[in-house]
Amino acid sequence: MTGSATISAFLAFCAQGNPRFIHPIPERTSYEQMLVDLENGDPAVRTAFNWAKQAQNAGDEAVLAEWRRYAAAERASIRRVVTVRHQFDPPPSADALAGLQLRLGDASPDLLELYRQHDGASLFVDTEDDGSGLFFFPVAEMDMEREGVAERLDAPPMETVEDNQLQVFGKPAWFGSAVVFAGFGYAPERLLLPTTGEYRGHVFLFTHDPPRLVRICDSLGALLDLLRQRPVELLGDFGGASYHGASAYQTG
Repeated sequence: MTGSATISAFLAFCAQGNPRFIHPIPERTSYEQMLVDLENGDPAVRTAFNWAKQAQNAGDEAVLAEWRRYAAAERASIRRVVTVRHQFDPPPSADALAGLQLRLGDASPDLLELYRQHDGASLFVDTEDDGSGLFFFPVAEMDMEREGVAERLDAPPMETVEDNQLQVFGKPAWFGSAVVFAGFGYAPERLLLPTTGEYRGHVFLFTHDPPRLVRICDSLGALLDLLRQRPVELLGDFGGASYHGASAYQTG
């Protein structure tokens, strides 16, 4: 697809009705499993149980009652369906768009075209928790977001490859010119795009634990295709608790 076609396909994808993530219902939650393991004499769980008794200066029944409350709360919090919404902001001002164009150069025509139409977006946002989802930042916030990531990348750069993905630890030379354009809700994870250097135009994910940059796509268009075709892949890992363990994304 051309850049315009990719963006049009993504906008059409987001316009589909009744978007939602589907979660399998677990046979046991983590605390339910701990209670079963405790009953079966699992040494690790028994150690945790004894530590809880000591820390709380409580007997068996008190700690058991507490774990059962936790298990009940976990079970009650499970949602089979997480309904989400997509919202796109109006176009940016001419000055803001010109500033972004100057920053990007010709590193990412797709990102420029997307922002020509919308100065940010709220994507895959949990309708029960507006803070969970993927948020494309307004142009005016991009420099501040880059500084926030820069503060966490305070070591000399080192590149490695794990699971066929390039990973950069520390602050690479190209980072000062990067555009940090999106982030995952409550999490400090950010999406950014270098505008200089050998990875110019590629999309990296900043992760905070450990602090590193992971290359996930070779262009903004490829990122939009990933979000359109396999949204669970990114949202499931970084979008927030609403998406952990999701098995599918559905519309209609």
